[in-house]
Amino acid sequence: MSSGSVRFGLNWYLGGLVIVALVPMIVAAALALLQAGRAYETAAAARLLDTARTLARAAEGEIAAGATLLDVLVRVPHAVPSTEGVDPWAAAAEQKIGGRLVEEVFATLTGIPDRQGLSPQGIPLDVLRRAMQTGKAAVSDLFTDPGTNSQRIAIAALVAFDEATIRFAALVIPPGRLVHVLQQSDTAETDRVLAVVDGQGHFIARSRDSPAFVGQPVPELARIKAIGSEAGIFEGHTADGRSVVFAFQTLKGTPGWVLGVGEPLSIFRARNQAPLIDLGVGAIGALLLALLAAAWIGKTVLRPVQTLVARARQVAAGNDGATPAVAAPSGIAEFEDLRRSLEVSERVLRDRAEAQGQVARSLAQSEKRYRLLASTGALVFWRRDTAGVVSATGWERLAGSSTDIEAPWGALDLSWYDNLHPDDAPLVRAAWIEAQQSRDQFDIEYRIRRTDGTWRWVRSRGTKVDSEDGTGEEWIGVIEDVDARRDAQARIAHLAQHDPMTGLRNRLFFQDRLAAVCDSGPGAVQTAVLCIDLDRFKWVNDSLGHAIGDAVLVMVAERLKACIQTGDIVARIGGDEFAVIQMNGAQPEAASSLAHAIVEAIAAPMLIGDHSVAITASIGIALPDEEGPVAVLRNADIALDRAKMDGRARFAFFEQAMDASMQVRLRLERDLRAAVAQGQFALHYQPIVAVGSCALVGFEALVRWHHPERGTVPPGDFIGLAEDIGLIGALGRWVLDKACADAALWPRPVKVAVNVSPKQLADSNFPDIVDAALKRSGLAPARLELEITENALMDDVEGAMNALLRLKQTGCALAMDDFGTGYSSLGYLRTFPFDKVKIDRSFVKDLSGTRESSAIIRAVTGMCDSLGIISTAEGVETEEQLAFLREERCTEAQGFLFGRPEPAKDLPAVFDRFPGGHVLTLDPFARTGGVRA
Repeated sequence: MSSGSVRFGLNWYLGGLVIVALVPMIVAAALALLQAGRAYETAAAARLLDTARTLARAAEGEIAAGATLLDVLVRVPHAVPSTEGVDPWAAAAEQKIGGRLVEEVFATLTGIPDRQGLSPQGIPLDVLRRAMQTGKAAVSDLFTDPGTNSQRIAIAALVAFDEATIRFAALVIPPGRLVHVLQQSDTAETDRVLAVVDGQGHFIARSRDSPAFVGQPVPELARIKAIGSEAGIFEGHTADGRSVVFAFQTLKGTPGWVLGVGEPLSIFRARNQAPLIDLGVGAIGALLLALLAAAWIGKTVLRPVQTLVARARQVAAGNDGATPAVAAPSGIAEFEDLRRSLEVSERVLRDRAEAQGQVARSLAQSEKRYRLLASTGALVFWRRDTAGVVSATGWERLAGSSTDIEAPWGALDLSWYDNLHPDDAPLVRAAWIEAQQSRDQFDIEYRIRRTDGTWRWVRSRGTKVDSEDGTGEEWIGVIEDVDARRDAQARIAHLAQHDPMTGLRNRLFFQDRLAAVCDSGPGAVQTAVLCIDLDRFKWVNDSLGHAIGDAVLVMVAERLKACIQTGDIVARIGGDEFAVIQMNGAQPEAASSLAHAIVEAIAAPMLIGDHSVAITASIGIALPDEEGPVAVLRNADIALDRAKMDGRARFAFFEQAMDASMQVRLRLERDLRAAVAQGQFALHYQPIVAVGSCALVGFEALVRWHHPERGTVPPGDFIGLAEDIGLIGALGRWVLDKACADAALWPRPVKVAVNVSPKQLADSNFPDIVDAALKRSGLAPARLELEITENALMDDVEGAMNALLRLKQTGCALAMDDFGTGYSSLGYLRTFPFDKVKIDRSFVKDLSGTRESSAIIRAVTGMCDSLGIISTAEGVETEEQLAFLREERCTEAQGFLFGRPEPAKDLPAVFDRFPGGHVLTLDPFARTGGVRA
C-alpha cells in the first residue's frame, strides 16, 4: 500500500458493525411496545374488575357478619328486662354495631300487612316478608328510620312462628359501617371512588362525602342495568361530575345491591401508559447499554494496539532501554504508526543506555528512602543529617503551625521539649538518648502542644540509615497522629465499666468493687448493699414504648446519683435493676435513710415529652458479712423479693428467716413443676344448691395437690406460685379437661363451675381451649360455668370484653367470683355478659357480727334480682345464714352446711343426699322479673 492511500482506524470498522447490529433491535423494540400497550390496557380493566369483586366480598362479609351477630343475639340465652331495666345484650349490640336491636311481633291470624312501608317498630315490611318466606336473615334497601329520622339498613330474621304470634328480630344499622368496611378494604387507592347502591338505585354508602350522597339517585344506574350481567366495566361520570372508569359487581344475599369502583379516567390511562413509558425507558436504556458495551468491546480491541503504539513512541523518546520488535507495514493506521515509531526508537536507545545506568542507581537510593517513609504511614517526615541539621515537613495538620522545621540540633533541642507535655518530656529525652547510644530504632508515644493550647497524642518513630553520599549515618523518621486511637482506647475502657445508656457503673465494676469491699475486713462494717428494682416497669415499656422506658431509666439514674453521698457507688446491673454500695455511715440507720430517700425520689412523677410517668421502686438491703460478695448480693435480692411481696414501693432488710423462706419457695417451685409433669393433682367437687328448695344445681371444681412428702397442699399455697412461674396455663387446661370429663358422667345434668385465672383469660386462645374441652368430653356447653375474678377484668377491659363474648359464643355461663373483695364496679355487670355473681364468703361469715355485711348482701341480691342475674353466696355454714339468704331472695348457696369438697368417686353419695337438680330454660325474648337460672 502506497504512502498516499487513505487509511481508517479500527474504531471506524467497529462503529459500522455496531450500527448494522442495532437497527433490527430498534425495530423489534418498537413492535414490542405496540403489543404491550394493548396487553396493559386489557390487564388494567381486569384488575379494576377484580378490585370490585374483592370489595364486594368484603361488603357481603360485613352484611353476613350482621346477620351472624343477629343470629347470636337471638339464639344465646339471655334475659330481656322490664321496660325500666337495661338489656345487657341489647347494650352490647349497640356498642358492637352502632345500631339498635328491635323485636317485631305480629299476630299469626292477621299476618304481616300486605303493603309497603314500615312496621310499628320501624322495619320495612317487605324485608320482614322475605325473611319469613326464606327462613333466613333478609336485608332491606335504604329507608328512613322514624326513630332517628336518618337513613338506615335493616337485617331481619324470623325468631318464632306458632299459632299465636309471628316474631321477628332485626338489627337497624347505619350505612356508614359499609363506608368503614370499604375504606379498610381499599386503603392503598385514595383516588378511587367506592359506592354501594341498593335495588332502588340509591346510594347506600360512598367512600367520598358519604353523608351528602346517601339516599341520592345514582346517575349511571341505567348503564349498569343495560349491561345486563352481575359484573362489568364502562366509562362514565360520578355524581360530582368527574370522568371515571367504572367496574361494578352485584352483591349476593341482597335485594339487587351493586358495589361500584370508579377510578379517575386520567389515572386509569396513566396506569396503562406508565408501563409503556417504563418499557420505552427500558428499551432506550438497553440501547444505551448496547452502545456502551460496543464501546467497551471496541476499547478492548483497540487498547493493545494503542498500548503498543504508545510504548513505541515512549521508546522513540528515549524513556525505555528495551529494543522494540519491528512490525510489518499494515493497512491499519495504528499499526503503520507503530512500525515507524519502533524504527526510530531503536536508534535512540543505543545513545541513552549509559546515561540511564546512572539514573537507575540514583533511583534505587531514592526508592529506599521512600519505602522506609511510606511504611510508617506518617503525617510528619523528619530527618537529622550527618551534620546535625534537623528538618521536618507536615506540621500544619499536626501542630497547627504552617512553618516547617530546619535548624541545627543544638538550637532545636532547647525549644523542642518545651512543646511536650510535662509528664512526657523526660521520657522522650531518655528514649532518644538510649536510641542514639545503643539502638538503631526510636519509637515512643507522647503529647505535644498545638498552637491553640490543646494537647495531642502522637507517635514518633525513627531509624538510622546511611547518608546519600556514603560519608556517615543519618536519622530519618515520622511523627503520626494517634490521638483518635488513644480516645477510642479510653472510650473502650470507659464502656468496660459503665452502662452505655445511663452512664452509671455496670454490673462487672459493681461486682469487682463489692468483692474488694467484702475483702477489706473490718472496714465493711459501715457498708450496706441496696438492690433496687422498678415496680411495673414492664408496663411502661409495653404501653408507652421502649423510647419512653429508656428515658425513665436515664431519669432514675440521675435521681439515684442525687441521693448518694461521695464515695458511694451506684450501678445499673440489669434491665430495670440498680444497686448501691453505701460506703460510710452507721448501719443500719444510714442504709434505712438512704433507701427511704430513694423510694421518695423515684416515686415523684417524671415528665417525659407529653407523658407524665409515675413509677415506684422496691429496695432490698443487706449488710456484708463473712460469706462474701455473692452471698451479700443474693441476700439483698431476697430482701428485695420480700419488699415486693409486702406491697412494693418500700424497702426491707435481709433477715435469715427470709433465706429459709426463699429456699422453701424454690423447693415448692421445683416440686410444682414435677407435679404438673407427673399429674399429682386431683379435683374435689363442692355442691351448690338452690336457696329456695335446697335442690342440687351444680358443683364447683376445686383442685388439690397430693404431694408425695407434704401430703395435700391447699390451693392457696401453689396457685399464686403457678401464675408467677408460668404453669397456670398447663394446670388450668388439665382442670378444665378433667372437670368437663367428670361432669359428663354424672347421673344428673347439673352444672360444673371451674375457676379461671387472669392469665388464662388474657390468653387469646383460651376460648378455643374451652371449646375443645367441651367437644372432647361431650359435655353440653350450658352445663359449664366459668368463674372469673374482678381483677382479671381491670388491666385490659376491652380485651376482657372480647374474650368473654367469645366464651359466651361457646354456650357456657360466666360468673363473677369473689364479688365485693376487689375493685368492684357496678359497671362491670352492665359492660360484661355475666350470668352469675358470687358473693364472697367474708360477707356471709360476718352476717352475725356487722350490719355492713348484711346490707351489702341485701344490696347485691337486690341488684342481681333486678338485672336477672343469679346470685350465689359462698361460705354458708349455719341455718341462720341460710335463712337470711332465703329472706333476701339469694338464688344459690355454697358452703360446709351443704357439704365439703369431695373427690369424684364419692359424688354418688352426694347426689343421694339431695332430692334432685333443676335446669330452667329461658325464652330469648321473654321478659321476667325473676332470677335467671
